[in-house]
Amino acid sequence: MTSAANAAAPIDRRETAPIDCVLFDLDGVVYHGSEPIPGALESIEFLYEQSIPVNYVTNNATRTPEAVADRISTLGISTTPAEVTTSAQVLAGRLAAKFGTGAPIYVVGARGLITALQAEGLTVTDTLEDNPVAIAQGLDPDITYQMIVRAAEAITSGLEWWASNPDYSMVGARSRVPGNGAFIDMLSRLTGAQPTIVGKPSPHMMEYAAHRLGAGRPLMIGDRLDTDIEGGNAAGYETALVLTGIHDIHDALRARPGLRPTYILPSLRSLPALISGTTHESGSTHESRDTDESSGAYSAAASADCRIVDGELRLDDADHAGPSAVHTALRTAWESMDRGHDVGPGNLPRRIHD
Repeated sequence: MTSAANAAAPIDRRETAPIDCVLFDLDGVVYHGSEPIPGALESIEFLYEQSIPVNYVTNNATRTPEAVADRISTLGISTTPAEVTTSAQVLAGRLAAKFGTGAPIYVVGARGLITALQAEGLTVTDTLEDNPVAIAQGLDPDITYQMIVRAAEAITSGLEWWASNPDYSMVGARSRVPGNGAFIDMLSRLTGAQPTIVGKPSPHMMEYAAHRLGAGRPLMIGDRLDTDIEGGNAAGYETALVLTGIHDIHDALRARPGLRPTYILPSLRSLPALISGTTHESGSTHESRDTDESSGAYSAAASADCRIVDGELRLDDADHAGPSAVHTALRTAWESMDRGHDVGPGNLPRRIHD
């Protein structure tokens, strides 16, 4: 059993220490559907060779860590359940820390959430007659109208309402389909209440995963600014936006401060160079970095020239811009935007290649 009380111990983070843990989002970062993203397997193998632990951080509360690990392993990345952190585990750990072993929890959710609650020694129920102390809500693909009614009644009765994750929608076979956030929104409108949400972009998941590994300087890698990067930043960790998924460089340009990444990665192919470049750095991780654009390696030096001309970013060699040149351009724009100026992307590329 992994107690959330243990996971809440403070992390000793030192800016001069090397990155000693990498937290990954999955879809759009490690794989697309049933296929690994090119470069992912080799880069994760590099981390193992460097004795840098990894953990896969997913908002999906329907599956157990065992199921998630099996899915990753089928791609050719040997993964154990201990290397997976789900929002269901974090939710169960928080409830166990607050209410204690054996506490009855009203559950709206699938097997992944039920298993996580039971693993923490909590008692699972679906009736108010058992006097539950809280309601734990995760996505249940088989939810019925009557289950929604009973959940609304449980929340209205005054139970503390906790939810695994706020993802409003997911990619379906033919369209976007409702995620747990859609049901949170419905229940909130029905009851006037708001839940405590533990999944990304809440920092709880990243903190939970990093503390399990005893990490001092974690790096969170994701493809979404509003979940992965925001959550990593909120936890006080360095973050890397990888450009193989949802958000691109123009999205990063427009991001508010809490959603801005520390690094830009074209794909996970650039991760070994980033790790090697930061291993021997000193000082702030937000200093200007140059890069060997053929490898994506970062080093502490001045980067490619960029400027703002008539409210638009201009890179001297935009067609061959690498990660460091792009991030230098973004920092230039962010500094201007934070002073109240509008800055357009100009010739800033949306995506770059390794």
